[in-house]
Amino acid sequence: MAVVALMIVYAAYFSYYTILNHHTFHTYAYDLGVFMQSLWTTLHGQGILYAGPLDGSCLGCHFQPVLFLILPLYGLFPWAETLLVLQSVVLALGALPVYWLARDELGARVGVAFAGLYLLYPALHGVNSFDFHPVALAVPMLLFCFYAFRTRRYRWGMVLAVLAMMCKENVPLVVMFLGFYWYWQGRRGDVGGLQWKEFPREREVVYPLCLAVLAFIWFLAAVFVLIPHFNPHGDFMYFGRYQMLFTSIFFDTGGKALYLLYLLAPLAFTSLLHPSMLIALPVLAQNTFSAYSGMYVIIHQYSSLLIPWIFVASVYGVKWLSMVEGRSVRAVLVKTVYVLAASAVIAALAISPSPVGLNRHMPQLTQHHAVLEEAISLIPEEASVFTQNEIFPHVCHRERAYCVLALVRVRIDFFEYNWAPASVEGRPCPWSHEGDYDYILVDSRSGWSVFDQGSDASLQRLWSDYGLYARGDGVYLFKLGYDGDPLVLQ
Repeated sequence: MAVVALMIVYAAYFSYYTILNHHTFHTYAYDLGVFMQSLWTTLHGQGILYAGPLDGSCLGCHFQPVLFLILPLYGLFPWAETLLVLQSVVLALGALPVYWLARDELGARVGVAFAGLYLLYPALHGVNSFDFHPVALAVPMLLFCFYAFRTRRYRWGMVLAVLAMMCKENVPLVVMFLGFYWYWQGRRGDVGGLQWKEFPREREVVYPLCLAVLAFIWFLAAVFVLIPHFNPHGDFMYFGRYQMLFTSIFFDTGGKALYLLYLLAPLAFTSLLHPSMLIALPVLAQNTFSAYSGMYVIIHQYSSLLIPWIFVASVYGVKWLSMVEGRSVRAVLVKTVYVLAASAVIAALAISPSPVGLNRHMPQLTQHHAVLEEAISLIPEEASVFTQNEIFPHVCHRERAYCVLALVRVRIDFFEYNWAPASVEGRPCPWSHEGDYDYILVDSRSGWSVFDQGSDASLQRLWSDYGLYARGDGVYLFKLGYDGDPLVLQ
């Protein structure tokens, strides 16, 4: 009951926080709006997970077919809140397998403590706080999968592994290493002395090997076949982050060292005491070998696939510490749990990228947000609209919604930007557009302002071809061909 209560508190807190974050315009096109639009367009027969800012289907950016499983829920409740609450609840569920594993290895009370440590973990808060990402849903699935293999429920483990791999194309990498880990455990356990001819019949080694092979094939198919098929440019765009691999490894070594500190310190580095931590190796390398700094900070989703193995290895690491010869097992265990609890609380207060941290605060709704909402309400549902990053999730339930993603802060001509190809394999592309928008919504008080990011040519065309339809408190709504007086937003 204690673990369930902790999970409910966590899910309620982060649901409230992320919803408030959304209503104060602190969620973004990339990565909440594109998922909202892709689900909406699919439900309305306007493409397969199509999102305007991604030049086409979400599957051309990341292979995340778990989105199809979310479709029925989103069809019933087509709101941003649905995805934000879903993510918070699913991440909270990860406390259960952490509790079960720690309970089985260290006792029920320590199991409850580890569930609390999981829910206090700063990197988990970062994953939960930053918009919505299907890969976050893999965190509890991988933990449940590990526990299923530990308890020899291999069929359930295989099902959970498949569900986890549906969350992102790099999940199969850790699933493959998970298969290797359980194969190694099987060979060193009861089946270690079997003759080779008996080997293929043993579930302890057959299922892990099948899992590893399945994961390897899944990864190759996703990255080299399926993503290029859905991508208008016919490739996997994220290989570009590793074009200069040797240089990237040594890029910003201080930042990467701090990243590792933030991941390991909350559990007092006990994760380093057990080889199960090696399951995280592919994704740890993926994050730290990159020159893109967003991949090695805990405020983003990239730590999702590291979290399960940090906790699994910590449980076994604490067990190893408590079994050191010549000491009282209980005394060592109690002291270790105290150290972990202190580390977790200090880390949560110091570095959590959520209001749990002392340097963070709950977002506050203001009159400016009300003005933005009023401007959005003036845009007809069937109209095309161009806006900026943090406004896009509020206008994305339409086929023709676009924005400046501003992943790199450059000034562009947003009328001439090639959002989607004119055709795909010679056929007209149903979501291509001609460069004009019915409405353009600007928040000049934002750091993502269209005024700041638009080129001189695009801004000149904005003021010549569009009329100011409404304005107020730094918010400007332009309408194509409008020549009347602007409405006053209050």
